Amino acid sequence: MTGAQIRQRFLEHFRSRDHLELPSAPLIPHRDPTTLFISAGMQPLKPYFQGVSQPPAPRLTSAQKCFRTVDIAEVGKTDRHCTFFEMLGNFAPTGDYFKEGAIPFAWSLVTEGFAMPKDRLRVTVHPTDDEAAGLWRQETDVRPEWIYRNDENWWAAGDTGPSGPDSEIWWDRGLEYGCGQADCYPDHCDRFLEFWNLVFMQFDRQSDGSLQPLPRPGIDTGMGLERITSILQDVDNVFDTDLFRPLMDFAATARRPDRIAQRVISDHLRAMTFLIADGVTPTNEGRGYVLRRLIRRAALHARRTELPVKLSAGVDVVVSEMSGHYPDLKQPRDYVVGVIDAETERFARTLEQGMEQFERMLARNPRLLPGEDAFLLHDTYGFPLELTHELAHERGVEVDEQGFQDAMARQRERSRTMSGQRWPDAAALPRSEFKGYHATETEARVVGLRRGGEAVERVAEGDQVEVFLDVTPFYGESGGQIGDTGILEAPGGRVRVEDTQKPSDGVYAHLGTVVVGSLEVGDEVVARVDAARRRQVARHHSATHLLHKSLREVLGEQTVQRGSWVGPDHTTFDFPLNRAITEEELAAVSEKVSAAVRAALPFHESYMPYREAVDSGAMHLFEEKYGDTVRVVCFGDWTCELCGGTHVANTADVGTAVIVSESSIGQGLRRIDLVVGEAADALVRRRLGQLSGLGRSLGVPPEQVASRVGSLQQDLRAAQRENRDLREQVQKLEVRTRSKVGVQHTRIPLIVEQAPARTGDELRGFADRFMEILGDEGGAVAVTNGDLFVVKVSNNFTDAFQATELARLLGQGGGRPNLAQGRLTVDWTEARAKLEEALR
Repeated sequence: MTGAQIRQRFLEHFRSRDHLELPSAPLIPHRDPTTLFISAGMQPLKPYFQGVSQPPAPRLTSAQKCFRTVDIAEVGKTDRHCTFFEMLGNFAPTGDYFKEGAIPFAWSLVTEGFAMPKDRLRVTVHPTDDEAAGLWRQETDVRPEWIYRNDENWWAAGDTGPSGPDSEIWWDRGLEYGCGQADCYPDHCDRFLEFWNLVFMQFDRQSDGSLQPLPRPGIDTGMGLERITSILQDVDNVFDTDLFRPLMDFAATARRPDRIAQRVISDHLRAMTFLIADGVTPTNEGRGYVLRRLIRRAALHARRTELPVKLSAGVDVVVSEMSGHYPDLKQPRDYVVGVIDAETERFARTLEQGMEQFERMLARNPRLLPGEDAFLLHDTYGFPLELTHELAHERGVEVDEQGFQDAMARQRERSRTMSGQRWPDAAALPRSEFKGYHATETEARVVGLRRGGEAVERVAEGDQVEVFLDVTPFYGESGGQIGDTGILEAPGGRVRVEDTQKPSDGVYAHLGTVVVGSLEVGDEVVARVDAARRRQVARHHSATHLLHKSLREVLGEQTVQRGSWVGPDHTTFDFPLNRAITEEELAAVSEKVSAAVRAALPFHESYMPYREAVDSGAMHLFEEKYGDTVRVVCFGDWTCELCGGTHVANTADVGTAVIVSESSIGQGLRRIDLVVGEAADALVRRRLGQLSGLGRSLGVPPEQVASRVGSLQQDLRAAQRENRDLREQVQKLEVRTRSKVGVQHTRIPLIVEQAPARTGDELRGFADRFMEILGDEGGAVAVTNGDLFVVKVSNNFTDAFQATELARLLGQGGGRPNLAQGRLTVDWTEARAKLEEALR
């Protein structure tokens, strides 16, 4: 069976047993600040297990995309480690079945669906789980002596919370793979390979360590597709399966093929393709930092093995192999390629700069490279630690790896500092019914109060509070739209709502100040949104939908939203593009938005199952996690999107729409800033006033300002050129009229001089003039103005003497082998002597 057939057989097995197949969630967790990526099959289903959301069916199954950062450094060194992998699972989050169902389901798939020989299968259970052990004996035909007790068979979400025993199914690889003992058992050596874990969520662990039975025990299982494929295809490691073979063949086209490099390139190409498609871009922190590390690590191995094509050429292999099950991978293909190309080109430049930095570090530390320096190379120049180790080893230098790991740990801690920590127990907060789509004022009851992060029963005048209501018209910040502001009016007090947040699905926190009196849990209030502000926010949110559709019509269907911020004064819209939009394209987008406004397209909304909404063509965000029933927002028949925000009733209500700017906000990511409605009208008035004022200053009517400014710019450039020519003439005259330029008789001709230069540019100009004096033979030149210095070495001598090495004798600076500059830290007389000595 192929890997794709194994995935399909797993899903069909559980679909035929009344399990609803869920599509894979994006790799970016939805409203879960505790982790950077989805790393387990059940992770997107946590709200179902926690009772926060109702699952769409009692029984669920999925093939979930996963990514684990801890394995990046191990990829290539072992046969099993992957960063990106697929987790197959079946789930019963509400207790529809428990051990009595999970165990027979698993055994029938393994022995019948996969036809795995029973004499090569083993089972482990927790020592205390007599129930599971009994079910394995009663409900399956596994040999009783092959059911082992293992202390490791226990799963826990943390020190407290859901936990329970688990049961694992193991594959006997054969006597030759293990310790050699005929009576060996699972988890003792490499002979047995665990491939399926059945987790029985049975208890709620208390702070004192006691285990309280859960009212609804649940089932969560996980089987790694890559691992089960290696077993069923009878290969020793995942990289020899058909899941990786096309990528391994791609990496093997290198002129100097290497098995480790093939594994790294193959694994990282899969991971980077899915990460970028799910909305991650290379940055220096958080998710983007992980992606940058993947691309650069793969690019380094591609460079060292002399891969004859761009690394990004492997994206087509990934798309071809994986898009059958993940069709959303096809659309962003060009964008993914562009991001990888841009990052690899940047890495090539930084690698060259990093080598110069590496040489300076070794000059300061000839025996042991400090961990902080190794981390600087890693963090700033993209050097993997193994590269630094290898380069240092070639020069007989050790690397302080512990210091590197300490610096890395501090970086990870900084990366984990993300939003969302205000409500660590968000799922336990009181829930509200949102009424804000059709009302900006409702009567409500206070169901919860927090002050200083703690729950309280009463708050008083001056307190900074969080108020929770049973119903609310206030929109909580989500989907890029900011939260509402307004007033909560109670018989005994008033709260000014300064922001509304949405810590969890169905939870609305009204943040503000008690301005009059007091407020208690149970009070009846009138919740009143600032309606004028809401209208402006709604105009801007609707405008983002019009902008999204316009961009897709002008730039292509691959243009998808990667983020937005919607407020009352403006909105920003982020989208992938590896170049700036041309003026013509931006004008076309602007005209399409304005045409949609003039068309007065009516707003309408509907609710439907997620898959039906996607199949209908409604636009959706790849990185967003949607519920099973979604809200589809349309303007006429022109544009439909999955959206939870507030909108105008008709596109004509958007009013004037002005694109303020278009700019780059990161590698392969652009941003448009748009204003509409009253904010746009005010902007137009302000800009017209500025244009009229500028025209008066230049003495021309407004329509001639652009041509007048262009004329002045030409005059300025001409004056600058004339000034530069004059400076060069003065430099040449200064050099020629010196009584004698001293050329030192060292191993190469050397000129050491002071020059009346005011800036570094002028100093380099003097260095060029003195180099001309040396003629075709060339040599070295050092010039100073008493503070700054420039060192030049002609290219025919850089193999023996590099400008960067000579610069170290003069002070602090750097540069290239033929040109270095910096600031003097020694007396000029001493500097001259050091240069002459170095070249003797």
